Amino acid sequence: METAQDLFLTYTPETLPPAQLWIGNHDTTVKAIEKFLQQILCKNKSCSTCTTCMQIREKQHHSVLWLYPEKNYTIDQLEDLFNTLSFQLQHNEHFFFIIHKADFLPATCANKLLKPMEEPPRGYHFILLAEHTEQILPTILSRCITYRLDHMATNISSTKLYECFTTKMVAASQFSKIIDATTIHERESIELLNQILRYWINQYIMQHATCPDNDQATIFAIITQLKKAHQQPPMPGSNITFWHNLYLQLQNHLKFIKVANA
Repeated sequence: METAQDLFLTYTPETLPPAQLWIGNHDTTVKAIEKFLQQILCKNKSCSTCTTCMQIREKQHHSVLWLYPEKNYTIDQLEDLFNTLSFQLQHNEHFFFIIHKADFLPATCANKLLKPMEEPPRGYHFILLAEHTEQILPTILSRCITYRLDHMATNISSTKLYECFTTKMVAASQFSKIIDATTIHERESIELLNQILRYWINQYIMQHATCPDNDQATIFAIITQLKKAHQQPPMPGSNITFWHNLYLQLQNHLKFIKVANA
C-alpha cells in the first residue's frame, strides 16, 4: 500500500497524473492531502510554517479549490470548477481541484467531469477523495490513479496477480492457473491496474538517469499498454479474459526486463 510519503518522493508538478483518487478515512485523507499539496506548492517542500503551508491548511490557497457536496453534487456546485478551467495558467503554474466525497457525484456531474479529468488544460490537476470505492462510478475510477490511505484496506499490491505484472515473471501456463484461481471483481481490477501502472511509472521515474536506453524504452512500452488497458477496463464477467489478454500483450516486455536485470 502506498503512503502519502511515497507520493512525495516520486511526484513533481511535472509528473503528476491528471486525476487521482485517494481512498481512506476522511480526516486522515484530508491531512495527507494537505501535506501533499504543501510538498508540491511550498518552495521549502512542506516546511509547515510558511504562508503557503498555512494557507493550504486553512483551505485558503489561491491554487487550490476545495469542493464539498451539500448532499449529492449538482452541476451548479461544480460551476466554480468549470469557470476556473476556462483560465489559461502560466507555464510553471499549477492548480488543484480537491473533490471531497467523490462517491456523491451523480452520473450527470460525473459525465461532465470525464473529459477535463482525462485531458485537463495544462497545469490543472484533479484529486478526488472518498472513504470507499463501491459507490464511485466506473467511468470516474477508470480515469484516476487510485491510492488507499486507510490501514484497514486490502493491500492489492501483495497479491500474486500484482506480482505477475511487476516483480515475478511467470510462464503463460502458470499465469493461467493464477488468474483462474482469482476472484477479483471489476472495480478491484481497476484498482489493481492502477497499482500496476503506478509501479511502472515509479520505475520509469526512478531509473531515468541510470537505466539503459533499451530498458527505458521497454518500461515506457509497458506504461503505454497499461494506459490503453486503463481506458478500456473489464466489462462485467470479463475479468479473466481481460487479465489474460493483458498478460499476453505484456509478456515479451516483462520477460525482457527480467532478463536485463538478472
